[in-house]
Amino acid sequence: MRSFFHIIAIALPLWGAGNSLFAQNDDFGMDFSVDVEKKLRPGTHVSVEGGVRTMDHTKKVDRWTVGVGADQRLYSNGTFDLKAGLKWEYMWMNYPEQTKDKTENYEIEHMTFDENGDPITYYTNDYLGYNHRHQLWRGRHRTSLSLTAGYQPNKRWSFSWKEMVQYSHLNKATTTMDRWRISDVDEDENGNLVYSYEEDEDHVKEYKAKDRVLLRSKLGVDYNIRKCPVDPYASAEYGCGLNYTTNKWKFTVGADIKINKQNKINLFYRYQTEDDDDEPNGHFLGLAYNFKF
Repeated sequence: MRSFFHIIAIALPLWGAGNSLFAQNDDFGMDFSVDVEKKLRPGTHVSVEGGVRTMDHTKKVDRWTVGVGADQRLYSNGTFDLKAGLKWEYMWMNYPEQTKDKTENYEIEHMTFDENGDPITYYTNDYLGYNHRHQLWRGRHRTSLSLTAGYQPNKRWSFSWKEMVQYSHLNKATTTMDRWRISDVDEDENGNLVYSYEEDEDHVKEYKAKDRVLLRSKLGVDYNIRKCPVDPYASAEYGCGLNYTTNKWKFTVGADIKINKQNKINLFYRYQTEDDDDEPNGHFLGLAYNFKF
């Protein structure tokens, strides 16, 4: 029973922080990954991983990922440890089809005047039609350099603080943009406006290659349940752009399930939110398998 309350103590604060950021248009997806890890010598590990993530309430694939990584322990005294990590990933990102309304601002000068006798100018948005962008897949590679400090005051609790600089290169990509514009406006029998559209010639939409540098800070806590193969954990992560403007938050609660010394399963729930269009805001359920040899 005491272990149960320990789990709740870990999960509730981060769950509450994430829940305060939920929005009605949040997405839901699944995250699956496989990680194979090799110990080269005490304190040195290399790994290879692959994964897939879904979006749009699991209807579409969001990304495919492959990567390699390595970490090196720099210092350890049994209670405190410090390690550095290096990771490289390649991703195939899915940008689903998208439709956006097209409007145009018009300036209208009415024969009304303000208190100074100047004419008052009004503005209005006229609906012209919409643009439809076709689906495209866009590749990117990402390199991450991290430094992690760990603190384990006893056999049960462990805490970690991770700082990571992340460089991403987005490849150039092209897709087709259809432009539909209003050709006529009429009314139906109920007096509702009915629009008829005509399609302009197809246009190629080009996305130039670009580089992004992000700083991520992650605070985590783990609890080892005595005589139990399930170890719960929770974490909160904040990311900010260094060469562009963005703010990213990730809140995660989960559990590592130890099958034996070589095999482990990680189950987690995550909520993430950000103020750019790089990734969807929303909820994720994840399943990860780890093999060590």
